[in-house]
Order: sequence, then structure tokens, then C-alpha cells
Amino acid sequence: MCNGHHFLHKPSIAKKSESLQWSPINLKAPLPAIILPKPDFLTKIGAETIHNIVLHHHRLLQKSAVAQMYPTDEAHFREGVTKASHFLIQALGGEKTYTFSYGPPSLCRTHAPFAIDDEARVVWLLAYKQTLHDLDFPKALIGEFWNWIEPFSMRMVNRRSTSVPMKRILYEDIKAEFGLFS
Repeated sequence: MCNGHHFLHKPSIAKKSESLQWSPINLKAPLPAIILPKPDFLTKIGAETIHNIVLHHHRLLQKSAVAQMYPTDEAHFREGVTKASHFLIQALGGEKTYTFSYGPPSLCRTHAPFAIDDEARVVWLLAYKQTLHDLDFPKALIGEFWNWIEPFSMRMVNRRSTSVPMKRILYEDIKAEFGLFS
């Protein structure tokens, strides 16, 4: 359950308030290209590792500033982790379990019930960085993963509160935290 709605069902959409002033920000502004990891990335890392990464990442998010987006009920939480794992595995070139189970991926449809702004995106992304640390992700693959997940994360934003471009957290800016310098 997320905000009173089971996250696999379409929630009711709040009516637009006449007094609410929407910003003229262009949500369709150009975004950086998504650089997919090499075709053998998933073979090197393994689908089980992806599932463990998603589970750990979501556990961190349950305790974060965006916790309201994640179910507190364990069964629903695990269902969401499975769905997100299937999405990542498919996106990384694995089996199309996500599409067979849930239909074609659609970030807009999946995230529509939640207000995801620039700050929520940064929380989400930094939780991935923490996950990579906590799970001792293979250092040789961190750059590939980060260079994919960072621009990908920008596509989840569905509410902009400023006209300032989204904050980039580039691999070059974080690699030293993993002991990588070249």
C-alpha cells in the first residue's frame, strides 16, 4: 500500500485545484543520453545480485525522506522489490519477465501516483550510491552501472519546482568514494 493505495492498482487522481499555480517549467526539456552497460554486464553481476541491490536500495528508501512512496506492509514491499528487480534485469539485457508480468515498462505510468521532484530523485540516487558501498559492488562495474542509473533517474522526475537544471551526480564526482581514481 502506498499512500492508501495498493501500488499495483491505479489510484484515484486528485482534482486540479483552481488556486494551485503550476510552474511553467518544461518537463520535456532535453535529458542526457542513457548509456547502457555493456551487453555482458548482467552476466558478470548476475540477476540475483540485481535483486539484492534493489532490496537493499528499497530498504534504505523506506527510512528516507521519500519513505511515503514505499509500502510498509512486508508482502507489498517484497512485491514492489520483485517488480523493480524484474525491471532492472530486463533493462540490463536480461529476460523480459517485467514485460510478460506487467506489460511494457512505463516510468510515467508507474510513478504517476507519486510527486517525484529533483530532491526525491537525489534521495533515490544517493540511496543507490550507498547500496553500492554497502553491498561491495564490484569496483570494475561501478562506472558502467552509475553512468546508466544516473541519467536514467532523471526520467523518473514528474514534478519540477524550479527552472534550474536537475543536479547531476556524475561518476567522475563519486568514484573516489569507492577508491577509484583513474
